[in-house]
Amino acid sequence: MRVFKKEYNLNNIIFTLKGILYKITYYAGKMFYMYSWDYITLAIMIFVISLGFLLMKHYMKRKKKTFQIIAITAFFIYLAMVIYSAILNRDIDSTSFGVSLIPFHSYKMIAEGNRDKIREVIMNVAFFYPIGFLYCLIDTKKINQKKWPIIAMSAALSLLIELVQFIFKLGFVETDDIIHNTLGCIFGILGYILLDYMTFNERDF
Repeated sequence: MRVFKKEYNLNNIIFTLKGILYKITYYAGKMFYMYSWDYITLAIMIFVISLGFLLMKHYMKRKKKTFQIIAITAFFIYLAMVIYSAILNRDIDSTSFGVSLIPFHSYKMIAEGNRDKIREVIMNVAFFYPIGFLYCLIDTKKINQKKWPIIAMSAALSLLIELVQFIFKLGFVETDDIIHNTLGCIFGILGYILLDYMTFNERDF
């Protein structure tokens, strides 16, 4: 009788787990169909790279100066990549040039059914996420005590990019781009704080 109860309980557990997995697979499939694999891949890539940097920082505690050089180098390389991809890698094209100075206009377009805008918003946020995250990796107490300088710098950099694009007609200039880029930097800072605390239960600041 006890054996029967154990088998019955085990079957119930397996059946429940199968139901949970089915629901996860079903809703995940619907989500992938609606938003495409690009966003999922992007999220996984950001998480893996962020975790990789944190692991490197954790295991290079005895080589702190070496890691500082790596973090600072990665930070400035990424800044250079941002400038290159947003300005230097674009061609002058007056046909695709436009200006939108209305804040949060992107969300109005999304509400009207423009799915391309969803991708654009996510990409603009993700574009500046590494700036905030890499800034936090620079383990200098004088730097890490205050976060507003990097947020202000990100907003200024985004504004500069939009101004250059406007002057040379290098794409569609939007106030929303500045907002989303700045949010990306803030999310990078928050991502570092949360991931570092959840992984190593540490707070550097």
